[in-house]
This record gives sequence, structure tokens and C-alpha cells, in this order.
Amino acid sequence: MIALNTAQHGLWLGHTLNEDKALFNTAECIVFEGKVDAEKLAAAVRQAVAESECLSCYYRSENEQPYRIAASEPVAFDVVELSSEAGSKAEEIAAVRRWAEEDMTLAFDLEQQLPCRFALLRGQQHDYLYNCVHHIALDGFGTTLMFQRIAEVYSLLVQGQMVTPSPFGSFSAVLDEDQQRRDSGAYDKARQFWLETLAGNTAPSSYSTEIAPIAARFHRQSTTFSDSLWQQCQTLADQHQLTWADIFLAALCTHLRQYNTAVSHNGANSNITSNGNSNGNSEQVVLGMMVMNRLGSKSLTVPSMQMNIVPLVVEVSDEDDLLSVARKVAAHKKKMRRFQHYRYEDLRRDLNRVGGSQRLYGALVNIMPFDHPLQYGNLAADTLNLSAGPVEDLTIELHCKSEGLPVVDFDANPAVYEKGQLAGLQQELLTLMATWLTEPTQTTASLLGGLHAQARLAALIPGEPRRPAAISVLAEIRRHATEHPTAIAVEQEGESLTYQVLVEKAEAAAGTLRAQGISEGEKVGVALSRSLPCITTVLAVMLSGAVYVPLDPDQPIERQSSIVSQAGIRTVITEAQYQHRLSVLPVTIQLAGHLQSAGLVESGPSDTTCFFNEGSAFTEPAASELAYIMFTSGSTGQPKGVAISHHAMNHFVAAAAATYGVTAADRVLQFAPFNFDASIEEIFVALSQGATLVLRTDAMLESMATFSDSVQAATISVLDLPTAFWNEWVVSLQAGTASLPGTLRGVIIGGEAVYPEPLAQWQKAVQNARQAAGSAGTGLANGIHLFNTYGPTETTVVATCTDLQHFRGEHSQLPIGLPLPGVDVLVLDSQSCPAATGELVIMGATLADGYLGQNHPAFSTLQVGDELRRVYRTGDRVTLEHGQLVYLGRIDNEFKISGYRIQPGEVESHLLALTGIEEACVQGMVFDNGLRRLVAFVAGEQYDRFNALAIKKALQESLPPAMIPTDFRFFPSLPKTGSNKVDRKALLAGYQQDSTGQVLASETENRVGAIWQQILGVGSIDSQDNFFELGGQSLQTIQIVNRLGSEFEVSIKVSDVFDRPVLSDFCRYLDEMQQQSEDEVEMVW
Repeated sequence: MIALNTAQHGLWLGHTLNEDKALFNTAECIVFEGKVDAEKLAAAVRQAVAESECLSCYYRSENEQPYRIAASEPVAFDVVELSSEAGSKAEEIAAVRRWAEEDMTLAFDLEQQLPCRFALLRGQQHDYLYNCVHHIALDGFGTTLMFQRIAEVYSLLVQGQMVTPSPFGSFSAVLDEDQQRRDSGAYDKARQFWLETLAGNTAPSSYSTEIAPIAARFHRQSTTFSDSLWQQCQTLADQHQLTWADIFLAALCTHLRQYNTAVSHNGANSNITSNGNSNGNSEQVVLGMMVMNRLGSKSLTVPSMQMNIVPLVVEVSDEDDLLSVARKVAAHKKKMRRFQHYRYEDLRRDLNRVGGSQRLYGALVNIMPFDHPLQYGNLAADTLNLSAGPVEDLTIELHCKSEGLPVVDFDANPAVYEKGQLAGLQQELLTLMATWLTEPTQTTASLLGGLHAQARLAALIPGEPRRPAAISVLAEIRRHATEHPTAIAVEQEGESLTYQVLVEKAEAAAGTLRAQGISEGEKVGVALSRSLPCITTVLAVMLSGAVYVPLDPDQPIERQSSIVSQAGIRTVITEAQYQHRLSVLPVTIQLAGHLQSAGLVESGPSDTTCFFNEGSAFTEPAASELAYIMFTSGSTGQPKGVAISHHAMNHFVAAAAATYGVTAADRVLQFAPFNFDASIEEIFVALSQGATLVLRTDAMLESMATFSDSVQAATISVLDLPTAFWNEWVVSLQAGTASLPGTLRGVIIGGEAVYPEPLAQWQKAVQNARQAAGSAGTGLANGIHLFNTYGPTETTVVATCTDLQHFRGEHSQLPIGLPLPGVDVLVLDSQSCPAATGELVIMGATLADGYLGQNHPAFSTLQVGDELRRVYRTGDRVTLEHGQLVYLGRIDNEFKISGYRIQPGEVESHLLALTGIEEACVQGMVFDNGLRRLVAFVAGEQYDRFNALAIKKALQESLPPAMIPTDFRFFPSLPKTGSNKVDRKALLAGYQQDSTGQVLASETENRVGAIWQQILGVGSIDSQDNFFELGGQSLQTIQIVNRLGSEFEVSIKVSDVFDRPVLSDFCRYLDEMQQQSEDEVEMVW
């Protein structure tokens, strides 16, 4: 019995543990330039194998200790005739590959068979020597030694000469070296070196996010260096005392860095700049490098398995050029040379990268500077590499021939890469290398930035070419006050302000703010209910040169405090009903009524003069100055402020007005809360065009019938609604409990996806209403537009739009349209390359200045053609279908409910702040009917004592209602993936399988409870549960009223739910209503 070396030990373990015993088969083929003497070749093969200790043996184990035992049987050598249909050499090689693919799947019985086999494949003009060998016996260099000996023996036999003695060294010398390293402490020193090198727990670099088990079969893509590329590479290396391999590896590491960043940070809002690189200064690249592990070793003459895979760790920064990266590569290679014998298998165990999705490397590189001999007797020969072994992710093999140009093979795991990807990756790498060699001083940031620049220019989706002039919104409102002073600007419940009075009041209040020391650019909070003074105050803040920051006075004071602190707000304008509540904030409280009355007293009557005339002391805020800051949910646990300039607002308002066709004749409903950016659209698109802004009242939402009647009574022509609210309105229109107002000409929706079924119902309702309108010539008889809009707050309200009114939706996803005038978009993959499906990237005049106080990677620059453009990476996946963008979902786990953007990370941070909660995972869920639910999975030692209602109440102290999960699941600990991250997929799968059926006290309670569960997204419900304590909000109240009205065929008002929020009480009331005669039922629809 002969012991195995360290490398063979690892492979024996892998072989025994893996069910596929052919996994570690490798294969090569010698391509002869003619026909060989089969008998002499067989003799040469058998002699070379007999002389190779690791080939002429069996591999066995005893008491779990593997060993090998010498064998005397001759190696298998078959002769196979290739099909006569393979006429050309290329056809013959293709036939060889097909034959080899099948043969490589045949496993070796290592205990009873030699670990190799040969076949002579005979074509019409050429012969091919095929070899399949188990990796436990030979590595690539060992195979080279074997083929060198076969060529030598064959040549001697052909020449009729005596065969020379074996040149191979003794394998026992290799074993002695192994033992000596361990005894001397060299192996332990090597271990310590690698642990220190990888101390940062750096993620392996890969071109893919997928992880899959190691595979024997793989996709292969091959290409050859161009002559110019090879010459440039060698010349630059020679000039700077580097090797051509250093140059290639520098290009590879830089290319991988771009993909590695995207993989590590998961796409959309990852740490990526214009060129796909890190916004930080550098990124560490870790790839596996195969080393023959023989220099200075006895194994240099021993055909055996000695190869190892060691980490190549290179820090690539934005400022690096080709030579600096190449020198880093060379320095690392030199430094690690003394330690490359430390086994890959041991290092995986040391770093706990074993099992599951754990891995030490992603991409591997194998540079093979050695070549088989080119002469077999009088025949020239070449090498055809068929398989270097199994592939876990991607193996990049560079074959450097003694003559000719290097060949690059990409061998990819089919479960990780599609075959079609490889050619693009390969070409991209060589293009990057060629570009860099032409200009070696170019930085990595510049290099990667320009890599797809021309492709991006060609793929650019521009906005409407007829771009309207972006005139100052404030100047336009002033102009309307001058030219049409008596036109109604704002109205609510019978009260109104003309344009002259609106601007006069706003400028008077602005003057007071200035007099009180409010300076240009200062942030001013506005916490007012929907009212005429609110609109005046918003204008006053902007006219004073200050920055408008809307605050929701009903939100938790902790959140208000965070916004005040982040924005540096010193003054908050509010009204009497909120004064006491907001007094705890470290700000000066200013009442809107006092502010405006003080300004008017100072200014005097406006019979002959008004502030907006030419001689006004107010100067127009510079376009670059901030107009407003809108706070959204933040993944760090704190809301983040989106800073919008007057320039961006002016461009958006002009583009939106042109897209929607808003004119002075329109009456626009102001529907959205003021801390939603849709309110900016409603207010300023209407007022900039001289239209009338009609402020919604809470009474309008008492029922959908009331809403429709109120819109009709107010002669509203343009509605701007959340998609979720529009969906409920459509339910009522379909049921006939509400009618379509005849005054409408346009409805703008946005915030959530639109689904085909409600669209079809809406279109039918409009068709019916138009037919009923007849030929009146006004209102619906002239048609109606349904504008489906999309836009992050970061791009000023709306970025894309389409009219769905006549769209026939045959698929589950409906389009979000094309960019507004002045807006351009791209669909990019994670490496900023144009893609059919990918992340939506927006650029143009409407981009926000960024997040307040943050340098966030979502805002970056991108080279498009020859121009460096500022962009916003949305994190939204889209595709282009039939010339329109279609929204597919988020790349990250951001979620929207009722138009409210929610970062689950912010909710999770507040959950973790609660006593007893040790882990938290918050997930947004969308059901087939379009309903959305926020679910919290929490864990802690006392999980069995957790109470969902108590947690909700605690969260209400710091989070707005939309961000509070409606359903909870409790665990002792959350499930984890192989990389020890929370397994979100497992949590969702378990939740969806969880049965939540429950029998309540009566049939009515069961029916109503089921609707409450569906709308509120709670897992279980009890007779004494309170609708609002379960998470009910205004929109859910409307949804409940709608669904109950349809289910029970009775008329219910929103106030009925507010008056009877407990399930049992509400159901008793519902039973009483059903028992009454129909003419006694309160009719409110």
C-alpha cells in the first residue's frame, strides 16, 4: 500500500462523497496532422502509463484511510472509426467532441480499474488520440508529462530505435516533501498567511449571482487572441518587467470588479458609479487561480496530481491604471508563491466555506503556459482540450501555445450561466483588454465607464421630442394673477381665492417670513390640513426663497423629529389644532393664520397695488436652488429627504401639463396628502396653467357614490388618484353603486401597478357613460383619458406615462409608457449594459439633487456616447414591449402600499429596537387580486409571549400607519440560508402555506371576518378584534365598505366602520340592516 499525497486525499474524499463518480474525469485529445501507426501508438501509450506510478495503480481505502496499490494490467486502448460523414477536419473535430462528451460520463471504478483510458479516433485524413483520466491521478501538468513521454516513445518506435529509460521521478519523493512541510511548520505558516489574507471575509468574485452545485458537464465558449492584442500584451509586459499573464489577469480582475460589485450589492441601488464601479475608492477582487505547485519541487518530473487552487486577491481602485493593477497582481503572485502548497480543501474548512451555498471561489483562472510536443514521429500535432475537470461557477482557461496565439476557454456551470452569456462576457473582456492596452494610463473608472457608452447611446429611450419650455412655475402663477386676476385659483366647500388674492396673500406671508429672519435656502416645515391657507402657505415659503418641507401632522412625533433634525428645520408653520402636538419639536411654531394676516396688515389694501407687480421686492429663486424636500422611507431605519430644485420642478410641471393637456379651463382635484409628491403635481400643474385647484374634503370619501357625486358637483375635469383608490372606484362603477362624473376628461393614476381586469371594467364603465351622455357635445361625450404614470420621488413625481383608455391588455402587466418630455431612460443590466429586461435608469432635467445629507449610490453619473450624464438608478425592473416600458417589480425588496414607498429595512430597525425581539424580517406581499400586505417575521427567546397588537402599538409611536405590518409570525429564530442570511424565500413559502381559517361566532362574522382578513392582510381574526387596531386605514376602510356592499347587497358608509370598529359590533349592526325592509335601509351610494 502506498500513501496518497495531500492533493489526492482531497480528491478521494470528493470522489467518495459525490454520487456522480465521473465528476472528476478530465479529458484531452491530440490532433495529428495525418495518420498514425496505431500499433506503435498503442505501445507508446501503454509504456508511458506503466512508467507513471499514479496511473498504473488502483485507489482504495482501509479504515477510512485511502491508499493506492500498483497494478500490472495494461491501460485500455480502443480504436474507433469516426463516421464517414465527417469529411473535413472541422467536422471530424466536432465528431470527436461529441464522442468524448459521452465517454467522459463513464465513471472509473478506482478500486478495480486504472484511473485512465485511451482511444484512437480515426478519421479519413486525421487521427485523434483521446485520453480520459481521473483527476486523482493527474493534473494538467502531469498530463503534459505523460503526453511528452508518449510522443518520445512513439517517435523512437517509428524510427526503429531503442526506447530510452523513463524520465519520471519517484512519487515517494513527493510524499516526503509533503511530510517535510508539515513537520517543519511550513504548512501551518501557509495556513496563517491565507487566513490573514482573507481576514476580511471577502466574497468570491463572479460574473453571476447564481450559486449551484459543482457540475461535470459545462458550457464552453472559446476564442483566440488577435495578433495585435497578443503583440501589445507582450510588448507592454516586456517594457515593465511584467509577464503577459500579469496583464491578462489585471484586465480580468478589473472586469470582474464591475460584476463583483453588482453581485455583492444586489443590483439597483448597489454601490455602483457611472461605470458600474464602487462609489467607494476600491473593490477587492477574489478569484481562484490554479497553480501547478511544482516549481522547486521533486514533483516537477512526476506525473501526478499536485495542482492547487489559491486565492488571487487584488484591490482594484477607481484611480488604478493597467500597469498599477498588473503590478498588484504580480506582487500578490510573488508574495503567495511560498504558500501556494496550502490545500484549497483545507482552506475552505478553515473559513467555514463548506456545504450549502458556501464557496471559497466564484470564477477560476487556469493559465497553462506549458504545451504538449508538436511532433509525433514525422507528424505534427496539436492539443484539443476537452475538459479540465468539473466546474462550480466559471473556469477561464488560457492556453498559451509554443506557436500561434493564446486560446481562451470559458467553461461555465449550466446551472449558473446560460450558454448565450459566455460569448458576450468573453468579447467584453477582450475588448476591455484591447482598449486598455491602447491607452494603459487610462483609469479603471474611465475604462469601465466607456465600455458600453456607445451601446447605451444607441439604446437610449428619449422623451417626447417636442419639449415644452420650462418657465418658472412661480413666475407663471404670478403671470396669471396679473393677466387674469379674477380667475378662481383655489376653492374648497364654497370658499375660493382668485389668482390675484392667492398671490397677494402668499407674497404678504412671504414678506413676513423674510422679516422674521427666514433666509434663502432655509428649510421651513409646513404641517397643515388641506385648506386654502395651506396652498397659500406653500406658495409663500417658495416665494420667500425658503425650501418647502411638507410634514404630516398626524404622523408619529418621533418621525417628525427625525425629519426636522435631518432637514435642519427651525420654523414649522401649522394651525391651532396641531400647535400643542408639535410644540415638543425643537422649532419655532408659526400659525399660518397669524402669518398671513400679519403680512396683509403690513402691506395694506391691494386696491391699486399688489406684490406680484413688476416693482415687487421679491426676486425669483435661482433655478439651482431647492424648491422642496419630500421625505420617503429609508433602508437605514430613518426617512430620507429627496431634495428637488426649482429647475427640476419647473421642467416637470411643464412636461406634465403638456402630457395631460391641462389648460386654464380645467378644474383639478387636489386629492393627495401634502407629504406625497403627487400633491406637487396637482398643485403646480394646475396653478401654472391658470386652472382651478379644487381641494378635496374628508366628506368626499364617505363612500364611492359620495365621491362620484362630489366630483360631478364640483365640475372636476381632471382627477389625480392613487391606483389603489382608482381600483376601488372601478369596483363601485362596475357594481353600479357609483356613477362616472360627466365632467371628467382626464384621470391620472399612479403609485402601483394597474391590472387588466380593472382596466377592462373601467373601459366598459366609460363606454356606458359616454353612450348615456349621447351627443351632448361636452364632458364624457368628448372622450376621456386614463393616464397611467410611473415615477420615483427622486425624479420629480412622474417620469413615464401612457394613456390606457383604449389599450387592450392581454397580459398580466400593463405598460407604464414612455418618458415625459425632457426625460431620457435606459434599461440596463447590473453592469450598466443595455438589456431587453433590466433596471430602469432615468436621466434628464427632472432629477433630484440627491438625498439630503447623503452621498447615495442611486444617484451617479453614466457615460452615454461621449457625454457624461447624471442618472438615477431606480431599482425597478422593466422591459420594453411593443414600444412601451412595462414594470416587472423591484430588484431589491422595497414595497409600495397605497402609493407609500416602504423600505422593509426601516421597519425592521424599529422592530429590533423593541425589547425581546432579536431578529426581524419584513416582507411585502402582492396577491393575485392585487391586494398588498406587509408581513413581519420576528424572532426572540420569548417568542411564544410576543403579542402582535402590542407590537403594532409600539410601532405606532415611531412609524406612520402604512409602514406598520398588518400580520406577524413569531419564531425562536429565523431560518437561514447556507451563507447564514435570513432565508426570505423560506419565510414567504411557509407563510403562503399557512392555513388561517377560523370559525367565528356567526355566519355574518365569518363572512365579514374573511373580507377583513383579505383586505387587512392579517393571519387570524377574532370577534373582539378592532378594525383600526388590526391596521385599518382610510383606504382599507373604503375597500371594506365596497366589498361588504357587494357581498351583502346593502348600503354601508365609511362612518359605519368608524362608529363600530369591533367585528362583533359591526356584524350585529349589519344583521339589523339586513332584517329591515329595503325601503328602510339607509341609501348612501
